[in-house]
Amino acid sequence: MIRFLTTSDHSYTLQSLADATFGFPIPEVEVLTYERIIQQTEVAKATYVFTDLERLTPAETRAVSCLYQALRQAGLRVLNDPARVKLRLEFLREMHRHGINPFRAYRADDNPQPDRFPVFLRSENDHLKSGSALILDRRELEAALAKLQSDGVPLRGMLVIEFCSSPYAEGIWHKWGTLRAASTLSLDHIAVDDNWLVKTGQWEMLAESIVADEYDAVLSNRFADASRRAFDIACIEFGRADHGLHEGKPIFYEINTNPFVGPYVRDSKLLRAETQILARTRFAAALEQIDCPDHGAIELPPVGDLETYRRTGLGSAITRRP
Repeated sequence: MIRFLTTSDHSYTLQSLADATFGFPIPEVEVLTYERIIQQTEVAKATYVFTDLERLTPAETRAVSCLYQALRQAGLRVLNDPARVKLRLEFLREMHRHGINPFRAYRADDNPQPDRFPVFLRSENDHLKSGSALILDRRELEAALAKLQSDGVPLRGMLVIEFCSSPYAEGIWHKWGTLRAASTLSLDHIAVDDNWLVKTGQWEMLAESIVADEYDAVLSNRFADASRRAFDIACIEFGRADHGLHEGKPIFYEINTNPFVGPYVRDSKLLRAETQILARTRFAAALEQIDCPDHGAIELPPVGDLETYRRTGLGSAITRRP
């Protein structure tokens, strides 16, 4: 069994793995909330995957770090160490430091001085779209930050990110998604849009040439080596990397530890349906590799402040997150 741990409002992202709508045979999967499992002194034998780490507060991160250590000391396989995972700002800074990303990210509340423009604003801890259009110079940046504050939005938790993206083709922007499960990297899909900020993409813009390129990329698992390095830098063993190309080289925007894996719906584009089969079959095999075949339960040792977190009920009333 594999158990994915999420925050209370975002367990839907991996529900297709638990409710048999993924479309391909996979091991038994459960999706549990941190709020529920942190209260348990005995847990099922399984592989545990910590997700949604970017949405946890510092106090919650300390609590689930204790849980991670307890599961490890109990002899269970656990992916994504909360004490080591690099979230958005740390990740982007490290990717620049390693010479992979040519762009930088800055805290909005730390007198940001970007090296290059344009830039855009984004929250540090959620997965909503950018909160701003492209900001062209320092004067516009100062005005945008001042407006945030005048609108009652604190700068704490906001990032200033240097824009760096190249169009896939004329009038078309793109983003690739690569999934990781332990040692397996699997290119999953491309999303394209008529806007530089690609989120889910526009299906109707997937021309035959793009669909053919996507098929070839998924079949060859293009970007696997570059993606593995990005995941390793981030210390993330399960998640989805969102990346693109700039001047012919892979660049990485973020790694989501709680990626949306939707129900299987066969694409009406014939070749894209074949791409789906390739990607989902490979990801299913990756889940088989991390599955725990043992049954029964195991008692968790009292690691660190875990008992304190149980007594105080930390996480029992976590507010909704975007």
